Amino acid sequence: MAISQRAVSQKALSNQRRVAAASSVLVGDIGGTNARLGIWDVDGTAAIFSKTYATEQYKSFEDVMEVFMGCQEVRSRYPSVGTLAIAQNICQDDCCQMTNLSWLVNGPALSDAYGFQVYVLNDFEAVGHGISALSEDDLVPLNHALIKAKAPKVVIGPGTGLGAAQLMWDSGHDQYVVMPGEAGHATFTPRGWKQQALAQYVVSKYGHCETEQVACGDGLRVIYEFLLTDERANRPHLLSAAQKRFNSIAAVSEIPKLISAAALDGSDPIAVEAVDMLLAIVGQQAGAMALTCLAKGGVYIGGGVANRVIRQVMVGALLEGFLMRHGRPEFHKLLADTPLFLIKNEEVGQLGAHAHAKRMLGQAGRN
Repeated sequence: MAISQRAVSQKALSNQRRVAAASSVLVGDIGGTNARLGIWDVDGTAAIFSKTYATEQYKSFEDVMEVFMGCQEVRSRYPSVGTLAIAQNICQDDCCQMTNLSWLVNGPALSDAYGFQVYVLNDFEAVGHGISALSEDDLVPLNHALIKAKAPKVVIGPGTGLGAAQLMWDSGHDQYVVMPGEAGHATFTPRGWKQQALAQYVVSKYGHCETEQVACGDGLRVIYEFLLTDERANRPHLLSAAQKRFNSIAAVSEIPKLISAAALDGSDPIAVEAVDMLLAIVGQQAGAMALTCLAKGGVYIGGGVANRVIRQVMVGALLEGFLMRHGRPEFHKLLADTPLFLIKNEEVGQLGAHAHAKRMLGQAGRN
């Protein structure tokens, strides 16, 4: 990363303030469309100053950082540590190459440029850190079961992709440790003849079917396309109207939102079926992860898609997928005794990035 003279002066400013008590942290939420940066009090619950930058207007993340760090509000509350949550695959060594942008978010280089440690997490790793910051009002219970203290937890959710992470209790430090993963890229395991046909459809188009391909925003489009391949004679009126509506949509990126809207207002039964099918698959994957680690601490569904269709979530397809009623009885019972929640608070990733930054600052103070 090329370090500008301005960044060098920022580092000097940081060094001058080492004598002051550490009270501020940098929190970032970096997506394909917007980069949101904020300064938080260490013990705060929201940003005291924040800015949102359209990613298309900047050649690199370093350019965004330089503009933000030059703000007077930042200079007056210069951070002691920072955590950036990136909507991307798992980040290695605090570095993340974004696929939707030509941006490399390089934590060590940013740390050197600005004089404070910058950590880089993927977005669902940040969600995992944010779970402990949520209140009861931030959660919708989907499966009412007792939360077991210090038991494993799972976070999973459909958005641009299918993010997931596990939380394991660290008795040595008396806190949860977030274990990020790429569960969404595991091979899709279909249930029932229709999901099997969906998997075959995806394989015929793409050569392989990952769970994420049928359990994210674009996965909703794929499922809808698949449902339109049904024999026209089976549902002539529905399929004809849906196909006409589908063909009229110009931007592919807008299709999932329009399908969701049509499902919620009931104007398109094919859209309702597509949403229910996606939610069932998300529930199945959540149940599989719950069984993998015996997540009696709770399974938490996040991601923008589930919140967008929350009324349809409450109908029950997601819970039915989670409970695995037609599986072996002892494992259905395990899932029935596992708490399941929908996360309503869409700022959970920022809360998690803040919680991580606060934790890292505390560890630095003890060293």
